Amino acid sequence: MRKIITAALAAASLIGTAGAASGQTVVVERYGRWEPAWGVAPPAPNHRWRHWRGHEANWYGHVHNCMTRYTTYDARRDMYRVHKRWVACRD
Repeated sequence: MRKIITAALAAASLIGTAGAASGQTVVVERYGRWEPAWGVAPPAPNHRWRHWRGHEANWYGHVHNCMTRYTTYDARRDMYRVHKRWVACRD
């Protein structure tokens, strides 16, 4: 019985690694859709930002809007720079 379980686990692990090695990309759209033409995907919203709780699917769209609207936008802060101060981006 132990040999059968071991063989089944080995076969399952080979099948799992074959799928990963075949170059299939896994798309996780938890934060919405990010187009590669927009550049490198931004980091996830900070867990301390209560505004984004329950609205994570809108994050990438929000970041893209702020990036196109404000050239000094920083996604890690979710803010853009006006002269010498940082202002929260609300779209």
